[in-house]
Amino acid sequence: MTEEISYPVINKEICKGCMRCIVGCPQNAIVLSDEMNDAGYQFAVYSGDGCTGCKDCYFTCPEPLALEVHQLKNIRNDDVAKMIKAKVTSKGGN
Repeated sequence: MTEEISYPVINKEICKGCMRCIVGCPQNAIVLSDEMNDAGYQFAVYSGDGCTGCKDCYFTCPEPLALEVHQLKNIRNDDVAKMIKAKVTSKGGN
C-alpha cells in the first residue's frame, strides 16, 4: 500500500506573519500562531491536517526560505511508515 504525506514546514524565525500563505491555502491548513518569534512577529504554522501538497503557500510566500512543502511518497504500510506518519502528524509538519 502506498500513500502520500504532504505538509508545509515554516521557519518561524523568518516568517513575518504576512498571512499570504494562510490566504493562499485552498485547504485552510495553515493558521497564524498565537506566539511571536524572536523578531516580534506572529508566525504561520501548519494546523497538522489537510495539506494536499499543492504548494500554493510556497508560491505566495514573499520570504525566501521561510516556507517549504515536504512530500513523502510511496510509503508502504509498515511500522517505519506508521512511525513517520505519527511523527509528522504530532508535530504539525515541523
